[in-house]
Amino acid sequence: MELFSIPEYAVKKAQRLGASDIIVAAGRSNSKQIKFVDNEIAVTKNWQDESAGVFLNYNKRVVSANIKQFTKQEVDSTLIKLVKLAKLLPPKEDYFGLAKGFSQYKKVDGLFDKKLVNFNKGTDFVQAAINAGLSAGAKRVTGVFDTTYDESYVVSSNGLNMTDKGSGISISVRALASKEASGHKMIQANVLQGFNADKPGSEAGNIAKKGLNPQHIKPGKYNILFSPLPLADLLGCVAGACSIDAHESGMSFFNKLGQKVASPKLTIYDWANLPFGVDSYGFDAEGTAAQKTTLIDKGAFKTYLHNFSTAQKYKTQTTGNAGLTSPSPSNTYIVPGKSSQKALIEKMKKGLIVTNTWYTTFQNYQKGDFSTIPRDSIFYVENGKIKCPVKDIRITDNIINILKSISAIGKDSEQVSSWAAEPPSYGNNIITPSILCKNLNVTKSRN
Repeated sequence: MELFSIPEYAVKKAQRLGASDIIVAAGRSNSKQIKFVDNEIAVTKNWQDESAGVFLNYNKRVVSANIKQFTKQEVDSTLIKLVKLAKLLPPKEDYFGLAKGFSQYKKVDGLFDKKLVNFNKGTDFVQAAINAGLSAGAKRVTGVFDTTYDESYVVSSNGLNMTDKGSGISISVRALASKEASGHKMIQANVLQGFNADKPGSEAGNIAKKGLNPQHIKPGKYNILFSPLPLADLLGCVAGACSIDAHESGMSFFNKLGQKVASPKLTIYDWANLPFGVDSYGFDAEGTAAQKTTLIDKGAFKTYLHNFSTAQKYKTQTTGNAGLTSPSPSNTYIVPGKSSQKALIEKMKKGLIVTNTWYTTFQNYQKGDFSTIPRDSIFYVENGKIKCPVKDIRITDNIINILKSISAIGKDSEQVSSWAAEPPSYGNNIITPSILCKNLNVTKSRN
């Protein structure tokens, strides 16, 4: 059985078995990756993947499975096993069905570039990034370059019948000027136009060079200017905590709609149909049209993310974020401010610039208590000017306190994803400028 003939066949077969709310999706992808280590290309990989999966409801018993072999016999066998399994399960009383799907949706610009289907110039981009990093002052440049092309076909019993395709390109560059002086930058996009691998290489190399000979500082309260990369980690947690599933499972620090959870300077959207957004889509997994949803409006928490079933449970509207079993964020868009990077540093007066983080862990999800270790070059600022690089610090604070402490937001945004996402983050695409926060708690990361 050809892969893309599975969805229609499987939906009809499942209906004959007595199932309802059926969604069957099939997809194939072609991915290429180049890893480079210490200024040299180390590994190149090219892999293809094909997959098919089914979700169905049988009298409020919800089950799902992957179809491993693309034959009629395997599809039939999988569906029969799913229905048998469903009959053994207790009913899911808070399941209320699927949204209505369609066979046409408004096109979202910038999600597919045919130039990336058989892209073979990755080594040129990698070499450009390496050369730019070395020219900026790095001694060693390491990272990964990826391209991907995928196509899918999804059919549901509720009217969804759509083919789709997408593409992606990204590069992550880590430059080292010494053992203790490093910089990390990345860029990601769906289309080739405007993609410049020189920029992250040069910026990572520049950060590394400025980070030579870092000093220790005393623990205490500091104003902190977060660059986009560490914000991918923190704001990914914010977006993840907006899922109604995170709220129900005790993984969310947003406990009540309408609460003031942030500075009035902060507005955040979940923008699923953002043109050229890395995590954009025309329709969600159920077939609901993608939309722009306000999560935080001038500091006030406005909504959780819902699929159709959770929306029915809470007597609200789906936000188009299915996830059939767990609503999840798409592009997290932070509305830019008006400050340049120089102006943000001047407004900080005295504090720290954090260019990257890792090991972001929560001690209490419901309260939002967490800690994170700044990674790569960190800079100490006095009188609005960078005085010296610093090292061995940890930020130990509360995510709501950080959101409320925002005093200024930059004007230049970047698309970034967390490279070390942990719950409640989904590792989704973040579009954010730099953000300045006041009086955060800084401790030592080692004795």
